[in-house]
Amino acid sequence: MEKKVYFETKDGLKLCGILTKPEQATAKCVVLCHGISVDKEEGGSFTEIAKRLTKFGFAVFRFDFRSHGESEGNSMDLTVGGEKKDLEAAIKFLLNMGYSEFGILAASFAGGAASLFLPKHKKIVKALVLVNALIDYDSLFNPKLDWPRNYIINNAEMTLKEQGFIEIGKSKFKIGKKLVSEIKRLHPWKELQKISIPILFIHGDKDAVVPYEDSVKYSKLLKNSRLETISGAGHGFHGEDYLEQVYKLTVDFLTKNL
Repeated sequence: MEKKVYFETKDGLKLCGILTKPEQATAKCVVLCHGISVDKEEGGSFTEIAKRLTKFGFAVFRFDFRSHGESEGNSMDLTVGGEKKDLEAAIKFLLNMGYSEFGILAASFAGGAASLFLPKHKKIVKALVLVNALIDYDSLFNPKLDWPRNYIINNAEMTLKEQGFIEIGKSKFKIGKKLVSEIKRLHPWKELQKISIPILFIHGDKDAVVPYEDSVKYSKLLKNSRLETISGAGHGFHGEDYLEQVYKLTVDFLTKNL
């Protein structure tokens, strides 16, 4: 059963989410956190993950971060700190609904907010899945890949000065000075060193947006973590074979650790 819900952040934004419940009551809920410039469906992959996890008895909550999808907010004001507040609001809402044990799946840019959120919530969050996740912003400022080099290095300062924002992705999602300034000083991976819950990295080795090498590095550095490589897959796991691997790995990991 799916139900659309609305909840509010500490700074007064109304966010939209979809709660999917299994047939039997449960205290366990998996929260799905989407990447930048997309929404709570993640191109349909989050919808499918929710269906599969509920078959194994989990409740699943997918929601739109501020300035995305059906949630309030201006993308020009988006920050990682703001997304952390959104995740805090989502967990508070779910706690009030009676859920007490959580797994988090964070895709791409959401890896930063999830990493910052976890140290103060490690008693209730039991497992973390990082899917092509960006947890080291140095990868944006010392890039080996074309996407961050083009958007963040070559054009950022000039474009921000001239028009006050940068457009990213096919949707030309606008990000402002606050976010670009913020990510220069944040190190999400360091926050993950403060926790010991099981962490599963899933990453395509042909990712042209977030370096696959980052997941190799941090899966070795962080406690109780491991990496599953999707051979040949790019950032969006385009192709049913790639997505099927992501679904299976996610379900297997969460059924064992949550």
